[in-house]
Amino acid sequence: MSDSPEGAAPARGRLFLISVGVGDPDNITLRAHKTLAQTDVVFCMSRVRNRFADLLAGKPVHEAGHGLFTPLARRDASDAEVDAMEGQTRQTIRKALAEGKTVAILDYGDPCLYGPQAGYLHEFRDLDPVVIPGVSSFNAANAALATNIADGAHSRSVLLTVARNADAAYRGDDRLDKLAETRSTMVIFTMGIDLPRVVEQLSRHYPANTDVALVCHAGEIERQSVQRATLATVLELVGKNPPPFEHLLYIGDFASTTRDVGTPQGQKICLSDTTRASTLGSATR
Repeated sequence: MSDSPEGAAPARGRLFLISVGVGDPDNITLRAHKTLAQTDVVFCMSRVRNRFADLLAGKPVHEAGHGLFTPLARRDASDAEVDAMEGQTRQTIRKALAEGKTVAILDYGDPCLYGPQAGYLHEFRDLDPVVIPGVSSFNAANAALATNIADGAHSRSVLLTVARNADAAYRGDDRLDKLAETRSTMVIFTMGIDLPRVVEQLSRHYPANTDVALVCHAGEIERQSVQRATLATVLELVGKNPPPFEHLLYIGDFASTTRDVGTPQGQKICLSDTTRASTLGSATR
């Protein structure tokens, strides 16, 4: 709250876009936790609200929507519904800041990398929003693989994509088959991916024995798992063991080093036991 003298206009409040991490609640950073604890008004999705109920207790909490202030919000709702929600959200946030309050929009993972609440940054750019970073699904999945994904035999680069660029109607310069020409390690945020089409396009440039890894539920200690295959066998693997929505797909020759731990292709490894042992073995973690 503002410390302005009595009768003076309160200093403008601050607006934060805070990552609460991905997966389990204890993946939130200390900075995010401290900032959220000092926040006056919160916007978040119901799933975040439920996970951090204790931290949010006593604070006014508003629905943040999914993709508000971007076209994403209009995929599953009418224009009238979205317009009304955006209008109310603008009014609530600007009024709170004018009163000197601190407002936080909560998001998962990296808010600036395919984050559903990134639209707030554009909508309220004039208010100089501050982003508090956090553990992303990319970070957590890299840890699950436990290898240097930039240490490939043919490339030291890593490409991140959502593979929409595999669609026939896509007209951008970063078409998937063009990106694949470098044979860099590729990490795909799946999001409704057309896997057969992706495999077909990648196979034009990557050898059939290129390693593939699917990291599922990254950051969730009880459910996190890795499934391994090659570009030639991944469709068969997915057909037998359909992955959940929450998974990342890795393609590249970096993965050959991870198979030294004795994991056959196609085998699913649940990481909860080893992760739990590591966590319990560190008093400071």
